[in-house]
Amino acid sequence: MKTDRRQIRTKQLIRDALLDLIPQKGLTKITVKDLTERADINRGTFYLHYKDVADLTDQLKEDIFADIPLLTSKIDPTDIKVAAKNNEPYEPIQKLLEYLLSHSDFLRVMLLPQGDPQLTVQLKSSMKENMLKKFDQYLGPESPSPAVPADYFMAYITSANIGLLSHWMMSGNDLPVEDIALMMTKIMSQGPLEAMMGGGK
Repeated sequence: MKTDRRQIRTKQLIRDALLDLIPQKGLTKITVKDLTERADINRGTFYLHYKDVADLTDQLKEDIFADIPLLTSKIDPTDIKVAAKNNEPYEPIQKLLEYLLSHSDFLRVMLLPQGDPQLTVQLKSSMKENMLKKFDQYLGPESPSPAVPADYFMAYITSANIGLLSHWMMSGNDLPVEDIALMMTKIMSQGPLEAMMGGGK
């Protein structure tokens, strides 16, 4: 138990050191030496857990991405329309945002220009896969051809939502999660212009 707690604490120190250094040096210029000096540990301790800085970054992202497929799989297009009509945030979207908010310190730093440019692409991919399956299931083989093909629609929706998420994170999560969830609910159901011009109706 003591060993486990020590390992957890060491990993937290390394994580904190990475997040401290990214705004100062940029992710690509951070070395293992930088991290060990900032975390006040020796190099051997670092290598017990990670191969290099890239491996550290990948493992931290994997920890976050692990739960995203389950959360996005609960999103149903029919229910989104109902929530938007009732002017309510769609609960699965709110749950996803609450989960991402719990990792806001990491996401906020990684989304910086000095952070990880791949993060946005990976977030889109992580969200898109399960949502696309759900939307394909909703349309079904007998449905008429949609005006916008599902893959194009999903590309638009994921890009829009990641953009909104990034802005929220970089603004210090200045709005309540319920407000962001309601925005996403309306944009996904109504489109951006109608959502904006329709106000609270």
